[in-house]
Amino acid sequence: MAAPSRPSPSGSGPSGNRSPGTTAVPGPRPLPLIGNALDVPSGRTIQALMELTRRYGPIMRLHTPGGDRYVVSGLDMVDDLCDDERFTKLVGGGQLILRSRFTSAGLFTADTDDPLWHSAHDILLPAFSTRSMRGYLPQMIDVAQQLMLKWERTNPGDPVDVTADTTRLTLDTIALCGFGYRFNSFYRETNHPFVDAMLGVLAESQARSRMFPALIRARRGAEHRFARDLQLLTGTVGAILDERRRSADPGDDLLARMLTGTDKQGRQLPDHNIVSQCITFLIAGHETTSGLLSFTIAYLIKHPEVVARVQDEVDRVLGTDPGVMPTAEMLGRLTYVRQVLDETLRLWPTAPAFTRQPYADDTVGGYPMARGTAIVALTPMLHRLPEVWGPDADDFDPEHFAPERRDALPPNAFKPFGSGQRACIGRQFAMQEAVLVLAMLVQRFELVDHADYRLQIRESLTLKPEGLTVTLRPRTGRTPGAGAAVLQPGGTGTGGTGTAVAEPQAAGDRHGTGLLVLFGSNLGTAEDIAGRIARDAADRGYAARTAPLDSATRDLPATGAVVIVSASYNGTPPDNAAAFCAWLRDEATPPGAATGVRFTVFGCGNRDWASTYQAVPTLIDERLAALGGTRVHPRGEGDARGDFDGRYAAWAGGLWDDLATALDLGTRAAAAPAAAGPRLRLEYENRRASAPVVRSYRSVPALVRANRELTSGTGTRSVRHLEIELPAGTSYGTGDHLGVLPRNDAALVRRVLTRFGLDAGTYLTVTASGTAPTHLPTGEPYPLLAVLAGCVELQDPAGRAGIAALAAHLPASPERAALEGLTGTDEASRARYREQVAAPRRSLLDLVEAHPASTLPFAEFLDALPPLRPRYYSISSAPQADPHPSLTVGVLEAPARSGDGVHHGVCSTHLRDTEPGGTVFVLVREPSIPFRPPENPHRPMLMIGAGTGMAPFRGFCRERMALHAQGVPVAESLLVLGCRDPHDDLLYADELTDYADAGVARLLPAYSRVPGHPYRYVQHALAGEAEQVWTLLERDAVVFVCGNAATMAPAVRAALTGIFRDRAGADEAAGEQWLAGLRAEGRYLEDIWGESAVLG
Repeated sequence: MAAPSRPSPSGSGPSGNRSPGTTAVPGPRPLPLIGNALDVPSGRTIQALMELTRRYGPIMRLHTPGGDRYVVSGLDMVDDLCDDERFTKLVGGGQLILRSRFTSAGLFTADTDDPLWHSAHDILLPAFSTRSMRGYLPQMIDVAQQLMLKWERTNPGDPVDVTADTTRLTLDTIALCGFGYRFNSFYRETNHPFVDAMLGVLAESQARSRMFPALIRARRGAEHRFARDLQLLTGTVGAILDERRRSADPGDDLLARMLTGTDKQGRQLPDHNIVSQCITFLIAGHETTSGLLSFTIAYLIKHPEVVARVQDEVDRVLGTDPGVMPTAEMLGRLTYVRQVLDETLRLWPTAPAFTRQPYADDTVGGYPMARGTAIVALTPMLHRLPEVWGPDADDFDPEHFAPERRDALPPNAFKPFGSGQRACIGRQFAMQEAVLVLAMLVQRFELVDHADYRLQIRESLTLKPEGLTVTLRPRTGRTPGAGAAVLQPGGTGTGGTGTAVAEPQAAGDRHGTGLLVLFGSNLGTAEDIAGRIARDAADRGYAARTAPLDSATRDLPATGAVVIVSASYNGTPPDNAAAFCAWLRDEATPPGAATGVRFTVFGCGNRDWASTYQAVPTLIDERLAALGGTRVHPRGEGDARGDFDGRYAAWAGGLWDDLATALDLGTRAAAAPAAAGPRLRLEYENRRASAPVVRSYRSVPALVRANRELTSGTGTRSVRHLEIELPAGTSYGTGDHLGVLPRNDAALVRRVLTRFGLDAGTYLTVTASGTAPTHLPTGEPYPLLAVLAGCVELQDPAGRAGIAALAAHLPASPERAALEGLTGTDEASRARYREQVAAPRRSLLDLVEAHPASTLPFAEFLDALPPLRPRYYSISSAPQADPHPSLTVGVLEAPARSGDGVHHGVCSTHLRDTEPGGTVFVLVREPSIPFRPPENPHRPMLMIGAGTGMAPFRGFCRERMALHAQGVPVAESLLVLGCRDPHDDLLYADELTDYADAGVARLLPAYSRVPGHPYRYVQHALAGEAEQVWTLLERDAVVFVCGNAATMAPAVRAALTGIFRDRAGADEAAGEQWLAGLRAEGRYLEDIWGESAVLG
């Protein structure tokens, strides 16, 4: 073992000069050659160490073939280990094996003195700032919705594999947020090859860490698999790098920072290190979070009283409409959800140990330790100390993290993410993802402990529950209807702290008092807040400017006032505040150096770093006062693990009064302007041009080659057949979905232009003055028509933020009171909102038109609209027969629920109106289940659909027809198809005849509007032709169902289970079990949609 080198001679610790002693450390008796290997068996290492700790106490010694190791769990000993001046990380075991196979090490496996570790840490740290977390939220929601959709489509009583699904979730999340790459784990029947290779590499690395070198060399087969898996990992990541370099969009994620970022010395990361970093993040970035979510669910199903409190908080903060997506501010207010997750991490930290070594001979808990000794902090036992956590330390109780108890914890008592500068860089990312997913699950589902689960631990690189499954019940009282709208920060639509919006202060009120806003910031959060304070100050008449803290070293102004915003990094100042803090600490600084300086401090921190929380802001605040400065407003604390914006708002709420008093400016400088200017400033330029290409959702422009009507035109419904030419490099498969990014109908856009008095030829330049990212194009002139048609949803139900903004610009009146009555959080207000807005789907545009007296500025209206989202359609073609995908689209045109006119589906109307030669923006997506024809063409299919539910089956049949034309024998399938009238809306009737003539598929129709026809709906046809249906099932047919989730799908299930019961003489339970068996075998697959899809 190589002994570490100390990074600086800043101190040797309390016993740094003591020679190692011989004080005996307890531990199990070792055996010759193998030491204590049998005491710590493979597969349950952590659990064995916990048992040994209970026997031998807070420190024990283990003998291993690689040398002695000490395992500690006492608080005083962990305090020693967490002293970064005396101890550093020791890479060993599986991490060392893994590192040895790559050219360079990732953050997780590198030594602290590795120059590339410092470079990578400098470059990547800003990617995990509070500001960056907000930017990742839409992608996190994207993947989380895939999990929600999968679980929503699970049949009642069917168990879900919690650990498997949370692993899919977290892998896809880090891949999408970090590298813009989609593993699409929820759309695969088996693991992505990368996942299997990753699991193989981890298992082999862990196994080799316990083997003698001779045994490792003898396992040639294992070495071949290890090398193959490593090659797949590096090859996959290399392909991601190549794709990003070829892309015109450099991105703004981890990969972009690694490819273009530089460290403090201006150095970039070499490609081989980027590959190592990517693999590190893909492994470490998903394993721990999936374990945390799985353990949390394992505890929740045993603690209904905790579930009730979580449900109450989630419903209060997120509401009961699952279609309204959480914001970062909402997640910050889910404090009890965070307590639950922290309590889970306390009992089972998914990274359950960290290993340190002393820079020099030292002591741990009074025991001498030689330089370089391996010392393991066993966190599950540290987290169970009764003297810290109380007599119920072994019990699951989120009250262990009640705010007052958390604040009273000793600094190093809770260490689920490691320690010091080597603590997990992605902990904020992991916790934001965990809070988001747990809240979304609880909002939607009751988790049922159907198997009376008993917790068992599976150990690999991390810990996870073994064999955890639950069944699901949809929660009652949910109010779907808002689609994928994202609520505006703070729930007001103003983008600031939830205050009213107003014009800047008049020029005559500008007193011009100087206000210097200094910031210490590495990640950008403190600098953003400094900018917000300066803007608010300018609105109140101050001459405000911002600057880094170091620029004011020995040069603080004695006139006006100084506001300081700073963060801490493991207790040390940000880079641009280091000189300023050194000056404050310097004993040579004169005692009155800050005399005459009026100051206040706001600190940015995270209580997860308890031992150094707010260390630098506290230092600045105390030292400035000690040096003669006058504190004009109490120091504020922003906590990134909680409601950061709420804490800032509370601090800023009294700031201006206190400044005005201290500076003798009177009340006008303290008061907020009559309206706090809108978050968006718009510059208009009347110039006509074509609409821009929409890049949202990584969609690509595609050419419409054909667009024709499929129905006779005599009925009330329109169904369109579109053929779409994908650009080079984009392909599709049979059964895939095509996402279409729509454009709002011209009539809708004209309503907006008319209401706000805007010209259709206007260009606008959007400047977002808030810290949250905007979905609108910024920084350059953009056609107003393109913004309204292609960037925002105009028909979604109005959000409370938009309603509040609308009300704020009405004069005091019953109308205003009525609108304000829709925005509250009490049950009566929520009920009114459901009845008057959500249920009738009244949009913000509807409300604005209904209140002509409102002076709502267009900027605020635009800011309150949610981003446009794609609508997904089953592709109705097959690449074997059709190089270009086709869509079969039912055009939605029906009376509006509000009773005002006709509702036109956004996307179906857009597609109907797009002429051949026009462009649409699309993305290809595999379905979340293997909804595609069996690979064996000799296997028959039972395809059941109604209306446009025939779309995927046309693709299935066209694939089989192409095989038939090539001379490949294909099994005859059965297509059970429902429509209203064969003369009106039997889609692709001529093709159906061709399929039957070729022996590819027979048609079994159901006609709902034909008197005298034997079958009205598809379930009736199934029951009436039970014999041929059963014969097909006995021939191992795969059943596919495509249609409405609420009506058709359950009726089909009932019809099929009825056929089984009649043939088998079985009861209802046996029928359900039979159907579940078909699902488990992959023989019963549903691609069904709910109401939200119909509305698009």
